[in-house]
Amino acid sequence: RDLDRQVTGATIVKVGVPKPDVLREVGAIALRRRIMGTRIVHCWRRAKLVVLDLSSGDRLVVQPRFTGALLLDAGQLDQRERAYATVRLGLADGRTLLYRDIRRLGTVALMSPDRFTRYAAALGVEPLDRTFGPGELSAILRVSRQAVKKVLMDQRRIAGIGNIYANEAL
Repeated sequence: RDLDRQVTGATIVKVGVPKPDVLREVGAIALRRRIMGTRIVHCWRRAKLVVLDLSSGDRLVVQPRFTGALLLDAGQLDQRERAYATVRLGLADGRTLLYRDIRRLGTVALMSPDRFTRYAAALGVEPLDRTFGPGELSAILRVSRQAVKKVLMDQRRIAGIGNIYANEAL
């Protein structure tokens, strides 16, 4: 939500991909060509993903994993933070949106609306959704013979629960 407030309405005027191994779906050249000049319409979360809706209809989907983060740099970040940037999006107002990933375990994907719909459809229910309650959790657990923690972390059943949240819940 904080990032959404900071970047919604910003136009991407420059794209740098110093470490293209984090890219999925498209390469650095295609990424640059498809997002240059687009405006960030909305930034939100789905499961363990950060999703940037772009004015082109495409979605930039970031899966940060353990050490990844989207950082907004208005000149205040130190060189150590910038050194781990794998994708840099220069914004029209002079700021830079960095995807920084120290261990480079995360990914960045550019998806068309249809591709994102298919991708998101494979994810399970959001645990914080108002329609998800004890009855829904019980139904998910009853149909499986796997350990409870394994079911909780299966993104196809319940989206967004990782090791730390599963441990805390159990």
